[in-house]
Amino acid sequence: MRSSRRHTPARLAAGVLLFMPLLMAVAAEVPPRLEEAVPDTFEGVERVVAVGDVHGDVEALMEVLRLAGLIDEEGRWSGGKAHLVQTGDIADRAPRTRDCYELLMRLEREALAAGGRVHVLLGNHEVMNMRGDLRYVTPEELASYADQSPTPDAPGARPGLAGHRVAFGPEGRYGQWLRSRPGVLRIDGTLFMHGGLQPDVSARTLAELNRWVRQDLFAGSSSGGGTDPRGPLWFRGYALEPEAQWNGGLTEVLQRFGAKRMVMGHTTTSDGRIGVRFGGRALFIDTGLSKGYGRHLAALEIRGDRLTAIYPEGRVELLASAVKSTPARTPEKKAPEKKAAQGR
Repeated sequence: MRSSRRHTPARLAAGVLLFMPLLMAVAAEVPPRLEEAVPDTFEGVERVVAVGDVHGDVEALMEVLRLAGLIDEEGRWSGGKAHLVQTGDIADRAPRTRDCYELLMRLEREALAAGGRVHVLLGNHEVMNMRGDLRYVTPEELASYADQSPTPDAPGARPGLAGHRVAFGPEGRYGQWLRSRPGVLRIDGTLFMHGGLQPDVSARTLAELNRWVRQDLFAGSSSGGGTDPRGPLWFRGYALEPEAQWNGGLTEVLQRFGAKRMVMGHTTTSDGRIGVRFGGRALFIDTGLSKGYGRHLAALEIRGDRLTAIYPEGRVELLASAVKSTPARTPEKKAPEKKAAQGR
């Protein structure tokens, strides 16, 4: 009897461990709600690696993660306690978007188990897919979602359309996951987002800002920052306009959200290198990673105030006085229901 009591805690602990995956799986089946807060702030992170727009090129994504030492040759997380930030636009323009999502979803779990993190932010193309705007979805990409629907496509419909609608819906595999992602994230002194943020946006906290972005992803909510041209998924002012025009605005936004710099994707740099503007307070990491944009592999590493660009040929320390890469002007495209917005 004494022996049985002595081992009971161990058996209880083992039982909890056995049931944890089941409990997590059940929790994962519950669709996210707009009212639920999303993680938006992390402190005391020794190493952060940020990667820009992927656009369905899973081979390029894996290659750049290997360059940064975040995955091994088998594609498993090897970054330890590092934090990976992917700034959105995983979807569209190439066939293997699903493979990119699956890779990042798996790495998210592996990194957490190792004491690290994978943060995937919403891009304008994620929002477009969840809202049914499929202008930039390739036929092969759309067809890859066919197995996600229990019913076949309607006669004459594009192959995979029904599956895509299910997959990106509130209870779909990718739609459910994406609806629990933030649009904006702060790690120590760095603010990460897909596009930029116009200073006249009224949100005063990251929680308010992320809720505003996510409003566009939940039925019955008023129009929000996921489609607003001033919001963090669409705005390009810091990337394309004269620095004098937006210097005060950038300063205001950084001060409001307690950051010293902003890291953005969305606007492809003209030379395939990481761009630096505003004296190092704005960095642009959409270098054209995917094959359709030239396959310019690059990642940004942040260690405190030390900023390093990681390229296939080596590492380059980023100093504002030495780097003046300017993002190229991307052709204008309309955001859903917002005539003034730009997309790519």
